[in-house]
Amino acid sequence: MSSMTYEEIQNAMKARWVIKPKFEVFDFVGVAIDTRMIEPGQLFFAFVGEQVDGHEYLEHAVKAGAGMGVVTDASKVPDDLGMPVLVVDDGLDAITGLASAWRQQLKAKVIAITGSNGKTTTCRLVHSVCTQNGSSFVSQKSFNNALGVPITVLNTPSDADYLIAEIGTSSPGEIAARSALVKPDIAVITSIGRAHLEELGDEQGVAWEKAEIVKSLPDGALGVIVGGVGELEYALKGEDDRVKITRIGTEIPIEIVKLDDRHTDFTFAGDTFRVPTLGGHNASNAAMAIVVGRLLGLDDAIIQRGLTQVRFPEMRFDRIEIPTKTKPIVIYNDAYNANPDSMRAALETFDGLNLGGEKIAILGDMLELGDRSADEHLALVDELEEYGSIDRFVLVGPLFLDAASPTDRVMGIGSDDAQALTQISRLVLPGSNVLLKGSRGMALERLVYILISSRASRATAGKVHPQI
Repeated sequence: MSSMTYEEIQNAMKARWVIKPKFEVFDFVGVAIDTRMIEPGQLFFAFVGEQVDGHEYLEHAVKAGAGMGVVTDASKVPDDLGMPVLVVDDGLDAITGLASAWRQQLKAKVIAITGSNGKTTTCRLVHSVCTQNGSSFVSQKSFNNALGVPITVLNTPSDADYLIAEIGTSSPGEIAARSALVKPDIAVITSIGRAHLEELGDEQGVAWEKAEIVKSLPDGALGVIVGGVGELEYALKGEDDRVKITRIGTEIPIEIVKLDDRHTDFTFAGDTFRVPTLGGHNASNAAMAIVVGRLLGLDDAIIQRGLTQVRFPEMRFDRIEIPTKTKPIVIYNDAYNANPDSMRAALETFDGLNLGGEKIAILGDMLELGDRSADEHLALVDELEEYGSIDRFVLVGPLFLDAASPTDRVMGIGSDDAQALTQISRLVLPGSNVLLKGSRGMALERLVYILISSRASRATAGKVHPQI
């Protein structure tokens, strides 16, 4: 716990008092934007969204233990609310200003991570490594946008040794702004791929945007990037003269030693490591964490312990067993999001697994690809025959349906509604192994619940082992 004066908070947000505080100092324990997630003493921001008006929950915030509130409409604040309240002109500007002020109080070494794919995974790997050497705070969920990054900063304890901040983007300029807020000591770029092309245009546009995280580093600081990406090297031209950059996969090669259905063993610069997740792309993510750990002065035994103890967020190649009266159905749920590069990585990993029983890849539309959308879906469909161990492909959504030509192995379903998913579930027989991969808007994880209710011999099925 640390503290800020109420005057410092007011000035940081350029705010005005609706209900003045009775004391001078506020014990600062973070912020919340959802009354269901408030911890005692936190500052509650009453944001107005498309469906929810936070002002309607001010009294709930008080009951949940909030120590202070921030609103944009003073007329909606009850006179007898029972906690100090500030009113601001713009909630997002206010929380960003407060985060900037709080960042100055943090002693933590900040590792900022971005990338078209793998940034959340790499954040969790780096965080787990850092916890072996002190207290570490990592972005919760995928808090990497204009609101999530300030929340991450504000919820970092003032005495944390490390802050692992995930930095996302969908439009030019966002990486630079978020990097300026977190002020990283180490910057990581996990990948350059075809994501958010509606705003960023092409891979070079993605590279220019991602490169801003390295350009935000102070002179002499440390950068870790994916190697061998020409667009990124072009975007970072001249930065090697100012900061120290390590390139994963080129300067330091990675070689997969063994891949089973729960782990990946790989060598990195001649040393062998194991990570509890699947695929070469995740070995690369783990290698990023290894380099960061070494830059922080940790030895490889400590780093490996961190990799072993990592806990990943849901829907990153989660392995889920659904019992049936005979053989279980095994789901590899990688349905959190998708773009052409992450889709190929998931297919390559699934194809490489030596599993008994039929292998079915259920793929949902890849969204936010702009003018490239039709070409990218068509290109991926044309490559499906290369994944020889996968018995069947089920392509879900209108984009894939337009690109698909039905074959013995490939079928297209234009809708992702409940009726369509129920139809798909009937294709999954006991003993099947299923990959789920699609953009967040497709929500293919709904199929897991349909399969549990329609196929399982008991009401629930436990997750056997969290993957990525």
